[in-house]
Amino acid sequence: MNKIILIFGFGPRIAAGVARAFASRGYKVVVVSRTKKAIEPGDDYLWIQADLSDAFSVEGVFTTVRSKLGIPSVVVYNAFAFSTEGFDQPLSSVITDAHINTFSAYAAAQQAMKGFAELPPDASKTFIYTSNKLHLMPIEPLVSFGMGKAASAHMIHYLAEVYKSSGYKFYHTDNRELSGVPRYYNPSPEAHGEHYLRLAEEKEQGPWNNTFVDGKGYVKFDESLTFGGRFPLPG
Repeated sequence: MNKIILIFGFGPRIAAGVARAFASRGYKVVVVSRTKKAIEPGDDYLWIQADLSDAFSVEGVFTTVRSKLGIPSVVVYNAFAFSTEGFDQPLSSVITDAHINTFSAYAAAQQAMKGFAELPPDASKTFIYTSNKLHLMPIEPLVSFGMGKAASAHMIHYLAEVYKSSGYKFYHTDNRELSGVPRYYNPSPEAHGEHYLRLAEEKEQGPWNNTFVDGKGYVKFDESLTFGGRFPLPG
């Protein structure tokens, strides 16, 4: 079987760790970003340029992948945008953030599912949205970022429930400390790669809100809607 992973929002941390993990298992890797600077010499990846602030660009990415390599069996949406302006953020900027955090993810999930329908039964057929705790925990001043994560969490929950008998898998992933605290600035690329590979290789849909801890995999936390205080901005 021709195994292909498509990663939106490629960068030097989480996405690079995911790409390395899947490449080590024989996957052909396709990465999408605005620039090629995160790709290291020796990375045998197909790079596709796209600006995910325009959700209508996503369909063209899938068309290119299909024409050059085939249909991706794993799609990872790792792109994000956030502002630290709080509720003073201009509406135009909020709309741009929404395209990157939610609308392009919606388009990617739609296109992924169209491809999944053509893949053989033993294909992975997995869509993973890289996220955090913002759908449950407001943090000052990340208003538009939290709005996007909350909307996308709902989308993943919907897809996991409605399509659970289809053989497709949908995950909203959230890297935590063992205490349940978000990882903030120090997410582990290696842990993400290991965990995403595990999700892709599992035969059945696991918990859609997939909170995981480095070295342990999925860990269920006693969640509650709480105010998370102020985001620890650098400097």
